[in-house]
Amino acid sequence: MQAAYQMLQANLKFLVLDRELKSIVITSSVQKEGKSEVAASLAASMAQVNRRILLVDANMRHPAQHHAWDLNNANGLSNLIVGQVSIEQAVQPVTPNLHVLTAGVLPPNPLALLDSARMASFVQLLSERYDFIIFDTPALAGTADAAVLGKLTDGIVLVVRPGIVDSASGRAAKEFLAQSGQQVLGLVVNSVNVKSEPDSYFYYTKAEQVSTPPNSPEHTRNLT
Repeated sequence: MQAAYQMLQANLKFLVLDRELKSIVITSSVQKEGKSEVAASLAASMAQVNRRILLVDANMRHPAQHHAWDLNNANGLSNLIVGQVSIEQAVQPVTPNLHVLTAGVLPPNPLALLDSARMASFVQLLSERYDFIIFDTPALAGTADAAVLGKLTDGIVLVVRPGIVDSASGRAAKEFLAQSGQQVLGLVVNSVNVKSEPDSYFYYTKAEQVSTPPNSPEHTRNLT
C-alpha cells in the first residue's frame, strides 16, 4: 500500500494552495472504521520521506496508538495539557523522523481538555517543532472532540469503511461537519475490495504492500 499512501500525501499537498498544511485531524463517522490504523500508516509513510512527523493520539476515550506502537501510556496528551509533564517527557520516538504523543491517563472530561487555551497553545507550539502533525480522534458519533480539534488544525480527513458505517450515520456526520463549519479535506475509503464494487461506486487507486506499525493488522485500503 506504499503507493496509496504516497498518493494521499501528494493529494494533501494540493488541497490548500495558498498555504502549507501543517496539521490534520483524522476521524470517522462511527467506531471501527479503521481511522487509527490509517493515521498510524499515514504518519509512518510521511516519515519515510524525511519529514519530521508527530502522531498525536487525541482519543482520550478509547486510545489506540500506544497499543499500535507498543508504547507506555503513563504520560501523554492529557498529562501534557494539565501541566504534569513537558513536551520532551511526553513525546516518544518510534522510528526515524516519527514521534508519537500517546493519549495519556484518561481524564473524566476529555472535551474540556481539548477545548482549552492550553491545548490551542500546544497545537501552535508543536506545529513549530514538526513538519506535520496528525491527530487521531474519536469518531464523530456522540462526541465533539474531532470538531473541536478541527478548528485548531488545518482540516479534517474522514475515514469511511463500507460495511461498517450505514447511510444514516454517514449523513449525520456530513451534516454535523457542515453545521460546525469544518474544513473537510477529503475522504479515505478504507478496507474495500475494489473487485467486488461497481466501477461507479468510487474512484480508487490500486494499493500495494506497505510497512505498518508493529502491532497494527494489515489491511487492504483504497484511498480517494
